[in-house]
Amino acid sequence: MTTSRTAVRIASGAVSAFTAISSARAKLYRAGLLRQRHLRAKVISVGNITWGGTGKTPFVLWLAARLQTAGLHVSILTRGYRRTSRERIIVLPPGFPPYKALDYGDEVQLFLRHLQIPIGIAASRYEAGRSLEQKYAIDVHLLDDGFQHLQLSRDLDLVLLDSENPWGARGELPRLLRESPQALKRAQAILFTRCDPAGASCNGSLGALKEYVQQIHPGAPSYSVSTRFLGFAEASQLHPTSGSPPGRAVAFCGLGNPGGFFTTLSRASIPIAVKKIFPDHHRYSLSDLHLLKDLVSKSNADCFITTEKDLVNLPQGFSFPRPLYWAAVESYLHEEDKFLSLLGEKLGWSDRFHSQGHLAAPPLSRVSS
Repeated sequence: MTTSRTAVRIASGAVSAFTAISSARAKLYRAGLLRQRHLRAKVISVGNITWGGTGKTPFVLWLAARLQTAGLHVSILTRGYRRTSRERIIVLPPGFPPYKALDYGDEVQLFLRHLQIPIGIAASRYEAGRSLEQKYAIDVHLLDDGFQHLQLSRDLDLVLLDSENPWGARGELPRLLRESPQALKRAQAILFTRCDPAGASCNGSLGALKEYVQQIHPGAPSYSVSTRFLGFAEASQLHPTSGSPPGRAVAFCGLGNPGGFFTTLSRASIPIAVKKIFPDHHRYSLSDLHLLKDLVSKSNADCFITTEKDLVNLPQGFSFPRPLYWAAVESYLHEEDKFLSLLGEKLGWSDRFHSQGHLAAPPLSRVSS
């Protein structure tokens, strides 16, 4: 057996073990043998049953902004995936500079780039929430990646499924699931992401997926999320400009779903000289950057293009030999009025959302995932 096959078997076994443990823990909480902890403010969990790549971060950003539009005081609770800081509990105030959050993970940096709200970071999101509530007036906490974090009680459980790859079947590992699809029974709403109107996912395949989910969780509300391209921004810019990068590009990313990034570039008619894919949430080393320099030199490309998520994972101060751009996209929620009605109903804030009428909602963000 080759080394790669052995690694796949070991990793697949680890995923299966985690799935079994998650299922067992959920049963213990459901039976009342493990007790959930409660915060004063409302809690909305946004999570998934696969290992990343569902577009969760853009949705959390949109939801936070939408709740703020309704006049609510919002916070985000997160573990700070892949953070290197050793503090047990971290509380970041509104307006905390993203460049000072390099040790807290790329997702936290993205939250800080887009939102002016407090963020609590800890393995125990309950303790993070308590710390936030001692310092700020919070109406609602957004529990980032919270579907499996069952120790914290929540008022609404939202689960995201990638409509193109709902069960994590892409790649070497056959089923990159955190939990069985049966776990969707715990969700109070399902959001199908990457519903590209130009692709099959919004036609027959999405319909079949919705039917399957309804068999698991009859009557569960479901909503669709699509993405549109906004433009390109230079590395130093926060917002895209109208111009396109010059000439051929070395396109690189470290995403859970890299295909979406390259599809965006293709539809924007960007000539790609070289594609380079890194692992999800990849923190770029100097050797990685020298590899990219070699690729642009050998291919005679004119620029680099990446995503905002990758941009914050690049080492500060590195000088690229060609201009560096990031592709800006925004996602939008279909059936938004119905979704906001669900929020109002579940959280007891119907008047807040209904009184807004058809005010334009903020885009779901410019972040790839």
